[in-house]
Amino acid sequence: MRKYNESDSDDFNSPEKTDSVIRELRTEIIRREAQLDQLTASVRERSEESAVISARLALLEETVARLRVRQRRDARLLILAWVMVVVSLAMSVFTYFTM
Repeated sequence: MRKYNESDSDDFNSPEKTDSVIRELRTEIIRREAQLDQLTASVRERSEESAVISARLALLEETVARLRVRQRRDARLLILAWVMVVVSLAMSVFTYFTM
């Protein structure tokens, strides 16, 4: 940090230098406000995108859950079908040999 010198105070005593500094500061303030507005818009846009993605994710999770239930049911039916085929073949073989 710079130490305060009396010569520094002379820089701001002239109205021309003070006006130019004020103009520069106003310009910087305007630029920073524009950046802040851009960042705010970006955050708002990302939060909207996040909400859409969250909704899609919830829908996909629901679909996966339904598919898993269907897969379990189909697996049970497949096992039942195999048991029926084996029982049918066993009965056919038993009938063939008992005649």
